[in-house]
Order: sequence, then structure tokens, then C-alpha cells
Amino acid sequence: MQGRLLDDASLDPVAGATITIGTSSATSGANGSFTVSTTAGRHTITITASGYRQKSLSRTLTEGSNSLGTQYMQPALLSGRGAAAGMVRRGGAAAAGAMLVSGTARAVAKADGSYAIYNLEAGRRTITAISSDGQSTGVASATINAGVTRTGVNISLALAPPPPPAL
Repeated sequence: MQGRLLDDASLDPVAGATITIGTSSATSGANGSFTVSTTAGRHTITITASGYRQKSLSRTLTEGSNSLGTQYMQPALLSGRGAAAGMVRRGGAAAAGAMLVSGTARAVAKADGSYAIYNLEAGRRTITAISSDGQSTGVASATINAGVTRTGVNISLALAPPPPPAL
């Protein structure tokens, strides 16, 4: 079994995570990649890493190579903090790589435009999204509750005006 672990907010690799399948385990490397030797059959896969929520998956593995693909690890929420998740779109298309900011919290939108931003202070919060090219911005507001991820906090980025015609 092989795969890669990324931070769900920053999309940075998660190194040093422990991946356990039955009695076999491995540790993710600097780039977040891991390989665990195991047998075919139905298995529970447990992933733990300092500063992240534990993740458990159930998979049926076959003989030979199996891949978990990329797994996103959710940062642990600090006391009195929550999270927000949604989609970032620009002109109806996914805004991959958009940067999201709210106070000191930061996140990056995935290829499909989805994002999650963690450890927002409880209360009414504004989340600002900036396109990867820095040309478009958008904002959304959401009420954040401690210990909870608020979903459906979608952001539309303004379309940049077309360049002036060449004279």
C-alpha cells in the first residue's frame, strides 16, 4: 500500500505521520509519501500525525500494488477555534491555487477549487480569496463555531477586466 499525505489547508506534505494497517506500519517521508507492506483483504488503515486529526479508512486490498492516492490530513483545532470549507470559483471554473486568508489562518484551494481553512476564531469571520495569479479577489463571511467545520462557505472571485486594446 502506498500513498501521499498532504496538509488539508496548506497542501504541504505531512512528514512523520504513522500509517498503520493491521500489524504493519510505516512513517511518511519528507514529501509525505509512504509505503506499507500488508496482505490482501479488507483492512482498516489508521493515519496519525502530531498536530492533525486521526484519519481512519477502510479498504479492500488486492495482491500486488495498491494505492491510497493523496490523502488530506485535517489540522487539529485549537481550543475555541473552528474551520470553514467550501469552493472557490472564478467565472464558474475552479480557482485552483487560490490563497485564502482569515486573520492569521491561511489555506490554498485544491485543483477542484475546494478548500478548508482551520483554526479560525469562533464568531463571525470574513474569508478573503485571492486568485493564484493575484488578479482576482472575493470574500465570504461565515459564523464559525468552536470545534466545528462550517461547510458551504463558497467564494466567487471577480473576473479581471480585459486588457485595454492595443493602439
